[in-house]
Amino acid sequence: MSLKESLQRKLETQAERWSKELERLRADAETRMARAEDEKAKAEIQREFSEHMQSLEHRIDAARDKLGELKDASEDQLEQLRRRIDDWLPSNTN
Repeated sequence: MSLKESLQRKLETQAERWSKELERLRADAETRMARAEDEKAKAEIQREFSEHMQSLEHRIDAARDKLGELKDASEDQLEQLRRRIDDWLPSNTN
Protein backbone atom coordinates (compact mmCIF):
# COMPACT_ATOMS: atom_id res chain seq x y z
CA MET A 1 0.00 0.00 0.00
CA SER A 2 1.34 3.41 -0.92
CA LEU A 3 1.87 6.20 1.60
CA LYS A 4 -1.01 8.14 0.09
CA GLU A 5 -3.35 5.16 0.40
CA SER A 6 -2.23 4.51 3.96
CA LEU A 7 -2.87 8.11 5.00
CA GLN A 8 -6.21 8.09 3.25
CA ARG A 9 -7.23 4.93 5.09
CA LYS A 10 -6.18 6.43 8.45
CA LEU A 11 -8.19 9.58 7.87
CA GLU A 12 -11.25 7.73 6.62
CA THR A 13 -11.13 5.28 9.52
CA GLN A 14 -10.85 8.03 12.12
CA ALA A 15 -13.59 10.12 10.49
CA GLU A 16 -15.82 7.03 10.56
CA ARG A 17 -15.08 6.49 14.28
CA TRP A 18 -15.93 10.11 15.02
CA SER A 19 -19.13 9.84 12.97
CA LYS A 20 -20.22 6.76 14.90
CA GLU A 21 -19.41 8.48 18.20
CA LEU A 22 -21.46 11.48 17.07
CA GLU A 23 -24.40 9.21 16.18
CA ARG A 24 -24.21 7.58 19.63
CA LEU A 25 -24.12 10.96 21.34
CA ARG A 26 -27.14 12.17 19.37
CA ALA A 27 -29.08 9.02 20.20
CA ASP A 28 -28.15 9.31 23.88
CA ALA A 29 -29.16 12.99 23.93
CA GLU A 30 -32.49 12.21 22.25
CA THR A 31 -33.21 9.44 24.74
CA ARG A 32 -32.39 11.67 27.69
CA MET A 33 -34.43 14.55 26.23
CA ALA A 34 -37.46 12.26 25.89
CA ARG A 35 -37.14 11.31 29.56
CA ALA A 36 -36.55 14.88 30.77
CA GLU A 37 -39.13 16.16 33.21
CA ASP A 38 -39.21 19.80 32.14
CA GLU A 39 -37.70 22.44 29.86
CA LYS A 40 -34.93 23.23 32.34
CA ALA A 41 -33.80 19.60 32.30
CA LYS A 42 -33.95 19.55 28.49
CA ALA A 43 -31.84 22.70 28.28
CA GLU A 44 -29.24 21.16 30.60
CA ILE A 45 -29.08 18.02 28.46
CA GLN A 46 -28.70 20.16 25.34
CA ARG A 47 -25.82 22.10 26.91
CA GLU A 48 -24.16 18.90 28.09
CA PHE A 49 -24.10 17.30 24.66
CA SER A 50 -23.81 20.33 22.36
CA GLU A 51 -20.14 21.14 22.90
CA HIS A 52 -18.96 17.57 22.44
CA MET A 53 -21.08 17.11 19.31
CA GLN A 54 -19.77 20.35 17.81
CA SER A 55 -16.21 19.25 18.53
CA LEU A 56 -16.78 15.95 16.75
CA GLU A 57 -18.41 17.68 13.78
CA HIS A 58 -15.40 19.99 13.54
CA ARG A 59 -13.00 17.02 13.63
CA ILE A 60 -14.95 15.21 10.91
CA ASP A 61 -14.90 18.32 8.72
CA ALA A 62 -11.16 18.75 9.32
CA ALA A 63 -10.56 15.10 8.34
CA ARG A 64 -12.47 15.68 5.10
CA ASP A 65 -10.36 18.78 4.44
CA LYS A 66 -7.19 16.78 5.03
CA LEU A 67 -8.45 14.08 2.66
CA GLY A 68 -8.85 16.79 0.02
CA GLU A 69 -5.30 17.99 0.68
CA LEU A 70 -4.07 14.43 0.40
CA LYS A 71 -5.87 13.89 -2.89
CA ASP A 72 -4.20 16.96 -4.37
CA ALA A 73 -0.75 16.32 -2.85
CA SER A 74 2.21 15.48 -5.02
CA GLU A 75 4.65 12.74 -4.05
CA ASP A 76 7.07 15.43 -2.82
CA GLN A 77 4.47 16.75 -0.36
CA LEU A 78 3.41 13.40 1.09
CA GLU A 79 6.02 13.06 3.84
CA GLN A 80 5.29 16.50 5.24
CA LEU A 81 1.57 15.83 5.03
CA ARG A 82 2.06 12.46 6.75
CA ARG A 83 3.75 14.18 9.71
CA ARG A 84 0.98 16.75 9.98
CA ILE A 85 -1.72 14.08 9.83
CA ASP A 86 0.05 11.83 12.34
CA ASP A 87 0.46 14.78 14.73
CA TRP A 88 -3.20 15.72 14.33
CA LEU A 89 -4.80 12.28 14.65
CA PRO A 90 -5.36 10.72 18.08
CA SER A 91 -2.45 8.49 19.05
CA ASN A 92 -4.53 5.30 18.80
CA THR A 93 -4.72 5.69 15.00
CA ASN A 94 -1.01 6.28 14.35
